[in-house]
Amino acid sequence: MTKYLNITETGQKLVEWSEQMTDEPIIITKEGQPIMVALNYAQIESWLETLDILQDKEFAEILSEAIQQDQSGQRIAWEDAKKQLGW
Repeated sequence: MTKYLNITETGQKLVEWSEQMTDEPIIITKEGQPIMVALNYAQIESWLETLDILQDKEFAEILSEAIQQDQSGQRIAWEDAKKQLGW
């Protein structure tokens, strides 16, 4: 679950976070409004990799079509997929 901390708490917790950063982002607020997000390095690395992949328009179109097919129930069995791929 995402954590919310005000900016004062953030300064106090920064050293602790570097040792205990969770897999969830931490939302940093000022006067109750979100102003920053703290992420561990693995999270940001994963997000950047995903963004890089999705910038490939051809891949993004294929992925979108595959998601639509899945959502509409257009699926094939794993064994059939392997046969089609020649595996």
